Amino acid sequence: MKKTLFLLSSFALAAASAQAAVLCTTTFNRTGGSLDTVTVNTQSEYGLTSSTSISNFNKGGSPAGGQGDLLGQSSIPASVVTPNSNVASGGSWSMSFTFTNTASQDMQISSIDLTMIGVTGSGAAQNTGNGVAGQEGWIGGTATGNKPVNLTLSIEGSGSQTLVFNAATDGSSSGNWNMTKTGGYDFFNGFILKAGESLTITIDASKHEAYDKGCFAGLSGIQINGELVPEPATASLGLLGLAALMVRRRRA
Repeated sequence: MKKTLFLLSSFALAAASAQAAVLCTTTFNRTGGSLDTVTVNTQSEYGLTSSTSISNFNKGGSPAGGQGDLLGQSSIPASVVTPNSNVASGGSWSMSFTFTNTASQDMQISSIDLTMIGVTGSGAAQNTGNGVAGQEGWIGGTATGNKPVNLTLSIEGSGSQTLVFNAATDGSSSGNWNMTKTGGYDFFNGFILKAGESLTITIDASKHEAYDKGCFAGLSGIQINGELVPEPATASLGLLGLAALMVRRRRA
């Protein structure tokens, strides 16, 4: 009997891990150089939604400008949101996004991925010139062209994590808009977003101590990963059915 229970528990854990999925993907459409021109688009097959605008925005450091001030040059893809703050020269910015679980089941969030790209003040994709050596960034690499920026992701009640984003794209003079980079913030124990409740994630960009020659950080995507939490009655019925099947096979 103990062996049977052990097997049932193993099967249940295996089933739970196999259900991990992309709960939602968020992209942007920017039509101008201010925050109110940005539309937030979230797609989900699991009922995780967001507002259509950025929940909160703060900008500090150089260059000076309003709190809704973005780099809005036509050369920057409409999918990229770049606050007009030179992060690598001591500037900073913070953006918040609110997501709501509209499903009838709770969700367990396991990780959040951010897709970024480096931008110059003139509106070009950041190249690798005048970078620093030996600095690991998203997607790694230790070439002398790395341009590191600190990116901190915070969730109320679940703490914060900081990753180093390598803002350099390639060696050409104007960089490469196709070389976006994605970094994952993992929550190894997961956290629960209950049905009908909301969570707010905050992304903070700030200077990395190894680099001070100038760089802007552009956000182009957010992906939330996890799984729906089975309802207790459904999970119990599934285990009972599996137990009955195992007992039947054993007798046969």
